[in-house]
Amino acid sequence: MSEVLKLILTGMGTVFFILIMVVVLGKIIIRITNMLAPALQVQVASNQSSSEIEPAKLAAIVSAVETVTRGKGKVTFIEKLSE
Repeated sequence: MSEVLKLILTGMGTVFFILIMVVVLGKIIIRITNMLAPALQVQVASNQSSSEIEPAKLAAIVSAVETVTRGKGKVTFIEKLSE
């Protein structure tokens, strides 16, 4: 019985360790990528008319992005797709 418990604990410990390593390495890769990637610039089209997207809709989109990304995401460009 003690051998079974040793195998279970060894297996679960190994899985737990590997999962922790995946999370830590993922966070490190994300931070390195964010430091090395060039910052996106906000694109403002001068030929767009203000009637293309309503200010209320724009505010709702920006608010939704901030809520979902917990303040880490920003709206840089909005393009209306033609149907």
